[in-house]
Amino acid sequence: MEHYDVAIIGAGPACLSLAYDLKAAGKTVAVIEENLFGGTCPNAGCDPKKILFAVEEARSRVAQFVGKGFSEQAVPKVVWEDLMAYKKTYTDPVSKERIAGFDASGIKHFHGRATLVSQSEIAVTEQKEHTIETDTQALVSKTQHFTAEQIVLATGQRAYLLDIPGKEHFLTSTDFLALPHLPAEMIFLGAGYISFELAAIANACGAKVTILHHNATPLRGFDQDLAKQLVTALEKSGIQFIFNENIQRVEKNDAKILTVTTDKATYQTNAVICATGRIANVENLGLEELGIEASRRGIVVDGQLKTSQPNIFAMGDCIAKKEPKMTPVAGFEGRYLSQLLLGKTSEDIAYPQVPTAVFTLPTLAQVGVTSEEAENKPDLYKTEWFDMSKWYNYFRTNDPVALAKIIYAKDSGEIVGAATLNQKADEWINLMTLVINLGIKKEQLQNIIMAYPSVGSDLQYY
Repeated sequence: MEHYDVAIIGAGPACLSLAYDLKAAGKTVAVIEENLFGGTCPNAGCDPKKILFAVEEARSRVAQFVGKGFSEQAVPKVVWEDLMAYKKTYTDPVSKERIAGFDASGIKHFHGRATLVSQSEIAVTEQKEHTIETDTQALVSKTQHFTAEQIVLATGQRAYLLDIPGKEHFLTSTDFLALPHLPAEMIFLGAGYISFELAAIANACGAKVTILHHNATPLRGFDQDLAKQLVTALEKSGIQFIFNENIQRVEKNDAKILTVTTDKATYQTNAVICATGRIANVENLGLEELGIEASRRGIVVDGQLKTSQPNIFAMGDCIAKKEPKMTPVAGFEGRYLSQLLLGKTSEDIAYPQVPTAVFTLPTLAQVGVTSEEAENKPDLYKTEWFDMSKWYNYFRTNDPVALAKIIYAKDSGEIVGAATLNQKADEWINLMTLVINLGIKKEQLQNIIMAYPSVGSDLQYY
């Protein structure tokens, strides 16, 4: 039976950060992946989504200047099929490139389902195509076992599908990002960031789009003042929002039209995207048999990302944590674990402030202390509003919305939280993340000179 120093189950971004560091330090490493090597982000998540978003941005930039240099006829029409073909030039090679990278580095890799047999033994069931005498293809399963001194779980998460009649007609975000043709009408279930981002892309590409949500709170966890402003902006772009309705069933008729029935009304559409949350991939791993606690939220770990088994760790989107389940966070955890497993640190993981964003136009982003926290602790924090729409940096690009909130610590004057709604929000929030993590005070910002006009040169005004 083969033996490795470290085995990593799941070949996403967290794995890549860890596996190469360990191999470079002389460790023997095995990686097991059931689906596509590289994980969700580059194959069917944030990376391809941002490619589609780039087209939305380009179209919007022209549309904003209708009557100010462009005519209505100049606003481009998106050809979905061409856009998807372009996206595939990025996504199609990802898995093969990750495997080639492992081969070049001497990292052993397995394509199959992993199960923990014991705290040190792993069974991997691989499925391979096999040609039989009739020249037809059949899947043949093969299970092999190996052991490892340390095991790291990085199995990610997947879309949660509502358990209602007709759920087999649901599409997921993965399905959306692989649509060969864009449906004429689409309903997105849930008012989280995935629904907002995909609905905005579909709307910009010409579909009639509706977002249906079971309560009145869009984008839970984000600044609600700005979230409601975003809803208004997206409504102006053509997206319909329906709040406080619970979906009950989905039916498909002979004309390939889907009928969506809620507790209040009936709607017809061509596609229903279920984006009602994501759940951790923790089933059938053998966790329960080893006494490792896990739920839909993820695997329970301590401050060193260790499970109840001292040699089994977990990282990335499959762990239960308050930090955002995002690719950069997974990579951060992978880098931390490499330091821990190589004996270069014995400290608990210490997360910096992590920014989050909803990539629509305009984009909503925030970091650090929220306005809700500030309102609940007025003795500690002060909040200031900024309407930046008339500032030159936003006027010159005719941005329709440019709002920001800055939260200061009253005792030190440091910026401790920030939120914004504008088309340059990704740049803005990254600068604010640096300001907050480095503890830069307001008066220090006013003494920094940056290229003008830019998001950076605006910092002196906060």
